[in-house]
Amino acid sequence: MAFQTGTRVDPRLAALDFSGFTNAANIQAQGMAQMGAAIGGAIQASKQKKQDKALNEAASAMVLNYAKANPEAGGQLGIESLEDAKVAVKTLGGAKPAMSLLMELGGSSDAPTASEITSVARLLERPEFGKIEFDETTGEAFMKVPNKETLRPFDKRRVPVPEAIQSMPGFDEYAEMQRTTSKPQDFEKMGMRVVE
Repeated sequence: MAFQTGTRVDPRLAALDFSGFTNAANIQAQGMAQMGAAIGGAIQASKQKKQDKALNEAASAMVLNYAKANPEAGGQLGIESLEDAKVAVKTLGGAKPAMSLLMELGGSSDAPTASEITSVARLLERPEFGKIEFDETTGEAFMKVPNKETLRPFDKRRVPVPEAIQSMPGFDEYAEMQRTTSKPQDFEKMGMRVVE
């Protein structure tokens, strides 16, 4: 190639491009990251599939138990075996809808459900309620709130729990759980003993 003055050949065309070599590490790292993300996603999907399968198995067993406990309903639904229960769970849209339906069907009594008691407990754990205590003699529920009538910062007074909270379904059972303390006789009934 002749590079002379006046020739029509651009000398920049002879320059070699080494950018592929300089970016090779970046390209390789990006490829490895994409491969790792794909493998991680497959592992996560596999774990989720196993959890869903276990949840569906549990829901199917619950549906079968419900059908056995209520033969009339089981007969109407056509659930006679575990396979029938699996089909019912799949038809309902999975384990969660099936379990919620079972809770609705089984929760027709006046007794509060565990979810009602749990919702009351979660509500009362919020900071604006403080700590609810129960009088040992009367069983009355009360809270200790700062006393604004005095200027002492740690002075507290007893205030009854609002009636709206006390009338919530599950509050009485929550209160009973909070009032009761374990006695040595309770442990003995379970086959355990208190070591002193």
